[in-house]
Amino acid sequence: MEPLTLRRGGEMRVLIKDGMVITARRTGRADVLVDGERIARVGKIRPSAADEVVEARGLLVLPGFIDAHVHFSLPVAGTRSADDFRTGPIAAAHGGVTSFVDFTVGHPEVSLPKALEGRLEEARPSCIDYSFRAEMVGWTPERVDEIFRVAEMGVRSFKFYTAYSDSGRRTPLGYLRVAMGAIREIGGVAMVHCEADELVDPRGGPFPSARPAVAEEVAIAEVGILARETGCRTYIAHISSAQGLAAYLDAKRKGALLMGETCPHYLLLDDRVYMRPDGYLFSVTPPLRKPVDFEALWRALGRKLLTAVSTDHCPFTRKQKEAGAEDPTRLPSGLPGVELLPALLFSEGVVKGRISPRQFAYYLTEGPAKAFGLWPRKGRLSRGADADLVLWDPDARWTVKTRHLHMDVDFSPYEGMELRGRAVAVMSRGKWIVREGEFIGAEGHGKFVPWQG
Repeated sequence: MEPLTLRRGGEMRVLIKDGMVITARRTGRADVLVDGERIARVGKIRPSAADEVVEARGLLVLPGFIDAHVHFSLPVAGTRSADDFRTGPIAAAHGGVTSFVDFTVGHPEVSLPKALEGRLEEARPSCIDYSFRAEMVGWTPERVDEIFRVAEMGVRSFKFYTAYSDSGRRTPLGYLRVAMGAIREIGGVAMVHCEADELVDPRGGPFPSARPAVAEEVAIAEVGILARETGCRTYIAHISSAQGLAAYLDAKRKGALLMGETCPHYLLLDDRVYMRPDGYLFSVTPPLRKPVDFEALWRALGRKLLTAVSTDHCPFTRKQKEAGAEDPTRLPSGLPGVELLPALLFSEGVVKGRISPRQFAYYLTEGPAKAFGLWPRKGRLSRGADADLVLWDPDARWTVKTRHLHMDVDFSPYEGMELRGRAVAVMSRGKWIVREGEFIGAEGHGKFVPWQG
């Protein structure tokens, strides 16, 4: 490659030529001109307008993908999730993810602003952009002012649990109702992990027998009523079952301002994996369900009834999970997936005709961007948006092998799966961070994206 000519101020114009542009709203062949950190134009553009021209014929060009639900460096079950804010974002970038939303670590004795300050410091090594939502563990209505204070710091989404009373994470419904009222005032979003605490048996660990689908169904119904009554936009995390999905859709029909998420493991795996000798490695909450459940979720995606597909990326090594192999109460719950999210959804969704290319784009870009205040900077491919772009080879065929992945784990629940489609080049705010499978980004390139609008 010949040396590039940089414009004044060191900014570079990059032209992505002749690619098939796919967003949630359009599909068509077009050129994309990037000027510095932003998209300058989309259309037919002369090569002379750019310092670098990248030929994209045969490739799909999409907005950078967003994983709206990850847990990097999360303390849980006496250990910590294996990916931190350096390894996790690098793995995400390899898959085409250019932004993620993580969580503060809630504690009864730590204010929401203080918890956010701590996580912002932890996130500094990230190579891609990020946002946070405030985890409401230990929050009480007497602390309602903290919701307004943390909103001024750029965070307007808040995470609640209707389960885990044994570890102090559950928010009583009365407290949740008060919080929802305040969140509605600031134009924010309540995100809720929905499992009815009274229908869960913590002694049984993260398995279907101890965490049945009816627990999800009941909790979603209750949260839907509160969302309708308060007028609070509410995001139901990781819907895992047909029963939970039905409760979600019923609440929406009755006027609740609900948004819904599911995850790749609920679309591709089922409870039969727990019968394997290493079945404990698949521990996750809510637990994996039956094939009838993932088929119902695929149908919902095909009808655009959900808002996002996210990973709930919370990875652990084999050694970390082996500590709970004989005692389910000590088993850390969570699966790796941030690197594989786009490829799994494309291969199993688009290639198999379950969702359209535009729906694929919606669930990974516009849907989560609008849900969590990243729009219009993120999630779109048009003038003025951040230049987060993915060049996607729709014909690439490859097999998932943990040793070839970049997540800091020695186990993948998708080991051996044959996939079609993968990112071949990834750009974050005008900088290439992945080219031909090689990471060329920089630690600390990522920036916190405060709530937009």
